[in-house]
Amino acid sequence: MILFENVTKKYRGTAKPALDGIDLQVDRGEFVFIVGASGSGKSSCLRLILREDQPSVGKIHVLGQDLSKISSRKVPYFRRNLGTVFQDFRLLTNKTVYDNVAFSLQVIGKSRGFIQEAVPDTLEMVGLANKSKRFPHELSGGEQQRVAIARAIVNKPAILLADEPTGNLDPATSLGIMQLLRSINAGGTTVVMATHEATFVDIMQQRVVELSQGVIVRDEQAGGYGETASIPVADLSEAGVRVLRTTEAVVRAALEPEEHARANAAATAGAAAVEEGAGSAAAVAAASAEERAVNAAAAAAAGAAVAAPPTAPDLQAPEASVYEEPRPFDAHDADIDGDEFDETVRADAGPQGKRIPGFLDPGRPIDPVQMSETGNLAAHLGLNRKTDDETDVGPVR
Repeated sequence: MILFENVTKKYRGTAKPALDGIDLQVDRGEFVFIVGASGSGKSSCLRLILREDQPSVGKIHVLGQDLSKISSRKVPYFRRNLGTVFQDFRLLTNKTVYDNVAFSLQVIGKSRGFIQEAVPDTLEMVGLANKSKRFPHELSGGEQQRVAIARAIVNKPAILLADEPTGNLDPATSLGIMQLLRSINAGGTTVVMATHEATFVDIMQQRVVELSQGVIVRDEQAGGYGETASIPVADLSEAGVRVLRTTEAVVRAALEPEEHARANAAATAGAAAVEEGAGSAAAVAAASAEERAVNAAAAAAAGAAVAAPPTAPDLQAPEASVYEEPRPFDAHDADIDGDEFDETVRADAGPQGKRIPGFLDPGRPIDPVQMSETGNLAAHLGLNRKTDDETDVGPVR
């Protein structure tokens, strides 16, 4: 149905390819989720299937046709077998629901009788039979997406491509859209859907193809969204490695080789300990006994500490101050820290240390009333010097 053979797609002006040597096969009647972080290559896959882009390297076969051999003139005829659903609906705002769906049949030359029969049936299938005369602006987001799906399937295509069809919808509406897509798939249509909706991927348990930096890192039947879809994988081509049809464990091994090496080393050490036999068991028993003795001694010491009465603090002893007078660092520091500047101390080491007034020392009680009566406040603030350079807290004003 869909076959990618060593497909690489590189866009002009980009250093890394959007798709890097991928191989993918989708059979008739499958429901395939394409997941991955933004920029991993999901939309590029859909554009290549739709023949909006052509691969830089490799071949793509869709419905038995080699897309590289289809001329531009024949591309519209090829797309009649494909249906496409976009995230932003892309409805014709000047046409009713009925006319939007019918228009896709008119452009391919279907008869009026066929249109009058097919459009109502399709609208009833998507649950919009009673809103055929409404315009798009009169519909909710979920209803507009249903119109887009009806337009995509009214011609009964063999393949339905959906590029994040629930991206702009609330969870309840998204659930209805997913149920509709599943019913379309049950009718025999192959559905390929690019999505970030982890909840629906986990619940539906369909085939999941995960892309990361243009490389398929997981291809799993009845799979879930997984935890690696949002984790960018390192460029595997640099190591000459391709992780194809693999599991999440292999991806995590590529991402965290050191952790897996430590885990393997721990497992090997455990196996070696088991092989040591009775001798190791005796050693373990002795170690356990020693540990129990140490724990008992620690418990006894803790009990004694609890039983002992608390020691009364020595009220006569002065409290230790965080602003201690530092020792001189060199000859220059000895001059700076002499008697002339004994009112200030250093907050940190070095000659360029910040100077803090000594009266801020919490270990030095000062009575502000006494300071103001004796006239020593200016001296404590360092404002009794003759020049600006001699003050401790800034220029004299």
